[in-house]
Amino acid sequence: MPDLIKVLIVDDIPSTLDNLQKLLSFEPDIQVVGTGANGKEGVEQAKKLAPDIVLMDVNMPVVDGIQATETLAQEVPGSPVIIMSVQGERDYLRRAMQSGAREFLIKPFSGDELIASIRRVYQLEQKKESFLQKTSGQAAGPVAAAPTDGESVRRGEHGQVYFFYSGKGGVGKSLIAANLAVSMANETKAKVALVDLDLQFGDIGVLLNLDHSQGITDLIENIDHMDQEFIREIMVDGPFGIKVLLTPISPELADLVTVDHIRRIFSELRKMFDYIIVDSSCHLGEINLEVLDHADKVVVVTSLSIPAIKNTKLALKIFDSLSISPDRVVLLLNKSDAHSEFNKESVEANLRFPIAGQIPNDAKLVINSVNRGNPFVTTHPESEISQRIRELVGKLIPPAPVPAADAETADRKPRKGLFARR
Repeated sequence: MPDLIKVLIVDDIPSTLDNLQKLLSFEPDIQVVGTGANGKEGVEQAKKLAPDIVLMDVNMPVVDGIQATETLAQEVPGSPVIIMSVQGERDYLRRAMQSGAREFLIKPFSGDELIASIRRVYQLEQKKESFLQKTSGQAAGPVAAAPTDGESVRRGEHGQVYFFYSGKGGVGKSLIAANLAVSMANETKAKVALVDLDLQFGDIGVLLNLDHSQGITDLIENIDHMDQEFIREIMVDGPFGIKVLLTPISPELADLVTVDHIRRIFSELRKMFDYIIVDSSCHLGEINLEVLDHADKVVVVTSLSIPAIKNTKLALKIFDSLSISPDRVVLLLNKSDAHSEFNKESVEANLRFPIAGQIPNDAKLVINSVNRGNPFVTTHPESEISQRIRELVGKLIPPAPVPAADAETADRKPRKGLFARR
């Protein structure tokens, strides 16, 4: 039987506390272990009960939900907070994002939304703990023998590399990559790097409103003397502690970057960071192919248009010819719109490949985010588009290690080809 998810509910309205308790009592994997009528009581109960999840209202007497969340992030970091709030409190929610809240539920919310949010945050926390235990165990224990499998040497030994690609411009790949990097840093508290490999016309610096006075060519000018401290100096600080490696300051300098440079730079980045998000160009030249070959996951971004779907189909075909396992490919549908003549099922049928996630079309929010250089996951963390980004974080982070016996059983199962009919 799986472990119960222990939940603490903090709300100053007794009827709300009662309704939430009754709702969660029907879930076999969730147990309400306590309640609090204000933020002060919530913090005290969390210290005493060590819940897996804290459901926190915002407007409460004595100590409000924002202050309580800040305290819990410092004093009870193992009890992540899900904020519950009403519409129109965007300023509160932005503050809550900074204080460490993991999810945001807008009242009134459905029971399904609540339960899905609890399970999602719990699962992400479990993955984070597994990752921290694994890395601390490696640091404390004896050095393990090098694996004999060449692919195992390249992947999993250091930081995970996520390669974002789209066969057509304008589908929102760079915006998703930038927001995912910020969300991943906030959700996991791990070391996250964002690398702009669209060397001529990359937009990451603009999307995050970063100072572009230095970039990757500053590294290659000193490639023979490059060390981790120098790399950190060249990389720019982004939101929530992410480090960003920007493109050359002028497009013509892109030709100075070679495959050998990229190989050496990424070798160091894997040692320095837990997760490395790579935003690539549409052109699959030798530099992008080098990183693609070594990536742990390839996130292919498409949208609901015939040109985008056509180019995605061609890209998947190329990946197949390069012997990239379908297990490494994550297909993402951006600008998903219920009113479009296409839908998820029709796109999957055309591509013969499953869609792992859908990012809703929120044109106004996205345009404001791009024009101001502020990631929407920080300015509007309660929006549906931000929630889908957080879900993607959970899907991309490697799961906890599988016991040896279970792994052997899984290896015996036949795998389908990239374009096998389902």
